[in-house]
Amino acid sequence: MSRSATTPQAARASLPDSIDFKGDNLKINTDAGQESGQNYLEQVIDGMPAGLVVVGADGRVRSINRTMSAMLGIPGDAIAACPPLQSLIPDVALGERVAAALASGTPQDGVTVAIGSHPDGVRWVDFNIRRTRQGGEDLLLLIGQDVTFARQARLRLQESEAFFRLTFSQAAVGIALLSRDGRFLRVNRKLSSIVGFSEIELLQRFYHQVTCPDELAEDRACMARLVTGELRDFQRETRYVCKDGSIVWVAINVSTMREAASGQLRLILAVEDITRRKVAEEALLRMANHDALTGLPNRALLEDRLAHAVCKAQRSGRQVGVMFIDLDRFKHVNDSLGHEAGDQLIVEIARRLAGSLRESDTVARQGGDEFVVVLDDLAVPEDAALVAHKLLERLFQPLVLAGQEVFPTGSIGIAMYPRDGHDSAALLKAADSAMYRAKGSGGNHYHFYAADMGAHAHEHLRLETGLQRGLLQDEFVLHYQPQVDAASDRIVGLEALLRWQPKGGALVPPSDFIPLAEETGLIVPMGEWALAEALRQQAALVRLGLAPARMSVNMSARQFRQQDVAGRVARLLRETGCEPSWLTLEITESVLMENPAAAAATMVRLAEMGVQLAVDDFGTGYSSLAALRRFPIHSLKIDRSFVADIDGGGCGTEAQADDTAIVKAVIALAHSMRLDVIAEGVETCRQQAFLGAHGCHRMQGYRFSRPLPAPELEQLLRTRAEGVPA
Repeated sequence: MSRSATTPQAARASLPDSIDFKGDNLKINTDAGQESGQNYLEQVIDGMPAGLVVVGADGRVRSINRTMSAMLGIPGDAIAACPPLQSLIPDVALGERVAAALASGTPQDGVTVAIGSHPDGVRWVDFNIRRTRQGGEDLLLLIGQDVTFARQARLRLQESEAFFRLTFSQAAVGIALLSRDGRFLRVNRKLSSIVGFSEIELLQRFYHQVTCPDELAEDRACMARLVTGELRDFQRETRYVCKDGSIVWVAINVSTMREAASGQLRLILAVEDITRRKVAEEALLRMANHDALTGLPNRALLEDRLAHAVCKAQRSGRQVGVMFIDLDRFKHVNDSLGHEAGDQLIVEIARRLAGSLRESDTVARQGGDEFVVVLDDLAVPEDAALVAHKLLERLFQPLVLAGQEVFPTGSIGIAMYPRDGHDSAALLKAADSAMYRAKGSGGNHYHFYAADMGAHAHEHLRLETGLQRGLLQDEFVLHYQPQVDAASDRIVGLEALLRWQPKGGALVPPSDFIPLAEETGLIVPMGEWALAEALRQQAALVRLGLAPARMSVNMSARQFRQQDVAGRVARLLRETGCEPSWLTLEITESVLMENPAAAAATMVRLAEMGVQLAVDDFGTGYSSLAALRRFPIHSLKIDRSFVADIDGGGCGTEAQADDTAIVKAVIALAHSMRLDVIAEGVETCRQQAFLGAHGCHRMQGYRFSRPLPAPELEQLLRTRAEGVPA
């Protein structure tokens, strides 16, 4: 016991010679003649890990050991004058328990007291109180244990448990605790919301009872590997069956744990509802693989299926027929009955073609009024001829469009694998040439490809020569179409569009020469000239104080694939004095997907220079959400083919409804990726209103302005700047 409470002699006089523990009472025996024994007792008590306070019947402290002094944070001489216990530990509950122990002698255990006088802050001490007698006087022994750390640990545990319960209940994802056999042991509110079952209903079920039957085998296999320790955790996308029978797509993350008390294996299941994302992905995937108007496979999917049919024929020794079908006089329908009637005709032709073929065959829309049919597993070319004859008969059935009865006809060119080509490109080219022969025969005919079909190639050669001459003689010009913020009617950008003006001839639209320029490689010098000219025009507009924010220029596939394309762009920017931020390069989806790694590297260099990048004709290519995230793009351009068919009123054809859904999906995708979105080909007030209502405000098209030559563009911008209505 601490001798600092009194002098050594006083401490010995106040201490018992020995302590006997008999039952619940402490008995202190004194033998004044055994001083050495008392010294030994003092040392034992002073070295006790528990604190000890001896209190007299008058409530004053007689002595205290070193451990208790440290607990209370008081100096050793603080009890020299035998202060009242309440002055050292001013706790009402302790005072009451001390009084009870003195009065009745009943032990008082578990008296927890907060000590606020300690230098290190509040300490908590747990006292056990015992009454004893010495020299005819009642004394109390207060034996204390410092429980501060234990109490703090318990409080932290309680806080942790409360935090876990709150997090578990309020989590934004579904969470469940499963037994090793898959029974739900605990579920949170979000999981109940996802599947529609209440917590009580889920606790009466196994996980496989909410898993879609088609997904169950793979889910069970993964769970089994988890239970055996082969996997530490796994993630996958699966489908759950809700209480109402509906199907919901979820992303699950499953891991294991063992309970601390029982050591039993438990499974932790985290569930995220990804149904909306899946719907958007499926819409984009369908958009990438199918024609929006007819629902038929598009060129990308066609080429994949044709390549598959060729591989199959190589193994089996059979033949593949490729038909290129072009409707006769389709332009007359559009011109006389309108584009809506033309679309109805295209949809009906698609239905007739698809209904005339086997399930193993493929019919795809090539674009416009062109279709391609792939006939799989043919024995002889005559089999293809029989199908062609059948298709022409089906096409010729009458159809009423806009109150007018029409009899559609078509021209069919047929190429055969392996006779006319050994890959998709060669077969499609041969079928295309044969189709031109059939059309030259007056239409409503079919022709097989023959090696002497050179008329089409001759026309291509003539056009190619004209393009080369046009480059040498500066026959190309740029027209500029304004891009408008429809909400404010401000011109926010310009798109430079290439036109060909042969000497003494009519203006040639780009659709007549751009494909051949791409095919021959002439698009590269043409594209570089167009970029330089557009930048020069932008610099001139800046000097005049008329320039909108950016100039958009299309970059062709061949041009983009050139070595050091970023270096070429940088050189042209320096030569023309344009800032990189003034330029937007438009690149098609197909260019990005040909070689994604190389495309991403080039685009990163351009973006680091400050050049803006846009994906042109979005929705007509073969990209995916995952692929788009790889590229540093700044905006998406909705292809005019989708804008042309959007209904906006909810009462259009099924095809228009599809286009409406696609446009909404593209706008939502752009917003989710924090990209600008621009709609091309806006021609009507209804299209403008629909796009604006769904968050697309940047538009271009005849609704605002046709493409203008440079002088007319400058006049338009000057008129706008002066505030004069255009």
